[in-house]
Amino acid sequence: MKFVNSMMVAACLLTAATAVAQEQEAPAAAPPAAGEGALAYVDLQRVAAESDAGQQANARVQELSQQKLSEIEVKTAELQGRVTALNEQLQELQQKLQQGQTIMSAEARLELQRQIAKLQIDVERTTQDSQAEAQRLTQDAEAEVQQLQQELQIEFQKRLVPVLEQVALDRKLAFIFSASEGGLIWADTSLDLTEELIELLNAQTGAP
Repeated sequence: MKFVNSMMVAACLLTAATAVAQEQEAPAAAPPAAGEGALAYVDLQRVAAESDAGQQANARVQELSQQKLSEIEVKTAELQGRVTALNEQLQELQQKLQQGQTIMSAEARLELQRQIAKLQIDVERTTQDSQAEAQRLTQDAEAEVQQLQQELQIEFQKRLVPVLEQVALDRKLAFIFSASEGGLIWADTSLDLTEELIELLNAQTGAP
């Protein structure tokens, strides 16, 4: 029976871990000083992808993802080895029965058939247990990576919000829109505070 390799499922760990690092084209113009009640916008995806804090967080997610992927690869190979060994024993017994049909006694053939039947059950159970174990390991790894992503996102937001508030206060802004949330379809690039926000966050990187 063919053993299902769970690494196809586990590979999504790396995809999930690297998604935050995709970069978008940066606007060229720098935002001028704003007046009372003015508005601006920020590309939070760029902030997460290009700021030092965002890149450090992404590196931690990738490191954990790669670690879990390696662990699953090792365990999957071990589980596959168990199934392969049982299948080899089964093939040997089946070949022995086939070759000894004419020379073995009825009692010997019956005993060999019983061994083959028992081994077939062992192969099936071991295969099922191995698949279940590989799936559990993959799910646990995905959950651990997702938990780290959530923790890092909360930590990033705690650093981001005060910077946004300070920028809004300094520029006397009434609104700061998120360019990556789907609501903004066009805007003057001079209103883009993304680069400034990245620089402010980078200046705080390493601070408590």
